[in-house]
Amino acid sequence: MPPSAPLVDAVIFDYGGVVRREDPADFDAFARGIGLPPGRLWAAFHDIPEYEASRTGRLDAAGYRAGVLRALAAYLDPAEAERALDAWEALRHADRPVEPEMEALLVRLRPIVRLGLLSNAGSGAHARLDALGVSDLFDDVVTSGDVGLAKPDPRIFRLAARRLGVEPARCLFVDDTDRHVEGARGVGMRAHHHHRLRHAELLRALAALGLPVGDPPADALPARESP
Repeated sequence: MPPSAPLVDAVIFDYGGVVRREDPADFDAFARGIGLPPGRLWAAFHDIPEYEASRTGRLDAAGYRAGVLRALAAYLDPAEAERALDAWEALRHADRPVEPEMEALLVRLRPIVRLGLLSNAGSGAHARLDALGVSDLFDDVVTSGDVGLAKPDPRIFRLAARRLGVEPARCLFVDDTDRHVEGARGVGMRAHHHHRLRHAELLRALAALGLPVGDPPADALPARESP
C-alpha cells in the first residue's frame, strides 16, 4: 500500500534521455545510414575529451562540435563528416523538447512536489531551455555548463537540492545513466534508473513514494527505485 504522505518533497529529472528523447538506438539507426558501426556515433559525441570540458563550461559549443567532427573523421572523410553532423543536428533540432508522456507526468507532479531539472549540458543550455519553454515545467533548472559542475560530482546534486529548498534525503533523482544514479545515491538521494521504454517502472517508483501520478499498466515490471 502506498504511504499516506509522500516520502519525498522533490523530484529531480535529467533532461536528455529522460525528459527529452535521447536514445543510443536512435544514434545507431542514423549511423547505419552513413556507414558507421553501432556505437560509433554515440561515442563521437560522448566519449571524447571535449565532452567533459564542454559539460563543465570550460569549452564552448564550437569547440565541442569540432571535437565531434574530429571523432567522425576517423571513419569518414572530412566533407562526409561535416554533412553527417549537419544532418544529425537537423534531426535533433526537429525533435520534441519534451517527450509527451513526460510532459503529462510533470504536469501531474507539479502541484504535489517541487520539480527540478539537472542536466549535463554546455554553457548557455539554461537559456535554450528557457526559450523552448522547458524551464516552465520545473521549479528550478540546473545545467552543468552554466554552473561549472557536472554529474556525477556530488556538489551538483547538493546544489540542485539546495536550490529547491529540499534536503537531499527528501529528493528522488531520475536519470538514464548508471553512474549519475549512483552519484545521487552517494549524497543521500533516492534514485531511479530510467529508460524511455520503461516509463511504467517510473510510475511505480513514484507511487511507492506516495506520489499519485496514475496507474501504470498491470503487466509492467516492478519499480527499481531503491531507498
